[in-house]
Amino acid sequence: MKRLIYILIILLNINSCKAQKNIKMEQKIIIPKITDEFEKFDIEKFQKHNLSRYDQIENTHHIIYSGDLRNDSVQAGFSKVTYPLNSYFRITKNYYKNGNIEIKGISFNNGSEYGIWYEFNEESKLIKTINTDKGYDFSWEKVITFCEEKKISLTKGFKEFAGFQTRILKREENGKKVWVISYLLPVGDKIKEITLDGKTGKEIKQRTFDLIGG
Repeated sequence: MKRLIYILIILLNINSCKAQKNIKMEQKIIIPKITDEFEKFDIEKFQKHNLSRYDQIENTHHIIYSGDLRNDSVQAGFSKVTYPLNSYFRITKNYYKNGNIEIKGISFNNGSEYGIWYEFNEESKLIKTINTDKGYDFSWEKVITFCEEKKISLTKGFKEFAGFQTRILKREENGKKVWVISYLLPVGDKIKEITLDGKTGKEIKQRTFDLIGG
């Protein structure tokens, strides 16, 4: 009986440690949220700055507003990119010239799209939802956990002129969806690239190349 109780205590401790580790990871991997609701760009506020781009800090977010102020411009419209300061992800929202939302979604700070993206027509009607993670059973969260376990540095929030920042891209190679992680090695101007299977997370290949001209 004592031996059984001892084994149960060990199992409980192991499960507790695993649960604490999972909670810690979930707390660290903060992903912003969006909805499929209609939005409108504040053109009047943007024009008051008389700039094609301006940055603003709001609470814990770095926001970049951009657009073209010329009346004869054929540019699609305006853009708002929001970087939560404690997240690896950003929110991108593009707007038509009339200020109505055109498309919005979430991306890795220096990489591919995350989750569902929403597309609207110029009259503000939702016309398309795009699941950018389809076919990637090995999820973004698992890729980030892989990077953390491998001590691969990831950028949180907005960083301008910060040198090479780790990239995480989705690609299709030989008919297979893959993740491609590129990061700067701590010694020398070398980039290491790791390719993972998009379904299983199994490492497919590695390569190292020069930062310049690689």
